Amino acid sequence: MKIPHCWVVCLCLFFAGAAVMTAQDLPKKTETDKATQVQRHTVMEKFAPDISLTAEERQQKRLDRMAEIEFRRRVLDTLDIPERRRLKLLLDLKYNPFSDRLNRTMAEIKFEDDDGIDD
Repeated sequence: MKIPHCWVVCLCLFFAGAAVMTAQDLPKKTETDKATQVQRHTVMEKFAPDISLTAEERQQKRLDRMAEIEFRRRVLDTLDIPERRRLKLLLDLKYNPFSDRLNRTMAEIKFEDDDGIDD
């Protein structure tokens, strides 16, 4: 028996649609979920449990650090500096957040709200 080409094409489209529908059912992991995960147990916890922090404390510190990096990134984006220097500072922020160049730039910033009055 000869199968018409129309039925073969329809059958292929049906299976392709079914594959797409099953792929949509999988939960998507967001990048922020993975970025905020910390190890439950560390090697230091094994040898010096009184010194090491708990997983919740480490996760909170990581979230604080990420918020600080985001704040600094927003500040660097608003500065009126050459693009080449901005890229260097953004690389410093990503790979070496305590570099002298980045700390010097952040210290030189004078905000508009500052009246020169120290409280």
